[in-house]
Amino acid sequence: MNSTDYEKLNLSKQELKYVYSQIASKTTSKLDLHLPTSNNDPLKIKVASVLEEFLLGAFDMAKSGFVVDGNDMGTSKTAMSDILSLKARETVEPFDLETNARLRDILLKVEQETIEVTTLRRELPARAKQMYLELVSNTDKEVSAILEDLEKAAHTEEEASTAELERILPHIDEFVKDYESHIHILNELKRAIPSRKAELDSLTETIDFLEKAYSQQQKELI
Repeated sequence: MNSTDYEKLNLSKQELKYVYSQIASKTTSKLDLHLPTSNNDPLKIKVASVLEEFLLGAFDMAKSGFVVDGNDMGTSKTAMSDILSLKARETVEPFDLETNARLRDILLKVEQETIEVTTLRRELPARAKQMYLELVSNTDKEVSAILEDLEKAAHTEEEASTAELERILPHIDEFVKDYESHIHILNELKRAIPSRKAELDSLTETIDFLEKAYSQQQKELI
């Protein structure tokens, strides 16, 4: 080692892998939060590739400050991906400013929607409770109004019945007398029917006798 080794971070290869894996895990968690889609989503795969290349590039730029397993990485030509035993991707599109801007816009929109969903999850129970209380209050008012109308209608009908009864009561004696008179007339008619029938039968026999006598007289004259 030279005199500047004390300024560098001494790590084993396993320790370096652990540091990288922790940072990569945090990056993946952020990606899953802002792009909650399946791992087969083309956009998510592209973003993950860009982030991995960016992270490896950051480790490559900082490798001069590492001493890994006693080897000064500042003088080593070995890539960090080889030290970390990571397979480089076959094709990686260049990370240009336009892609970066689009990625930022997408992440911003996802973050805004996440905030909106979180807000709705917090506010919806309160809104639902308020709507329920309003529904109960309105229903109670409507039921009370209906019951009040029914009570008024019943009271009005009772008053009308009372008024009609008061109108009839003074003449009830007359109604009773008329009823008794009609019953008496019906009874008289019932008793008179047999005698009237007998008179009718007698009259019929008399008419028959006269008709026969008249007919006999006419024959004798001829």
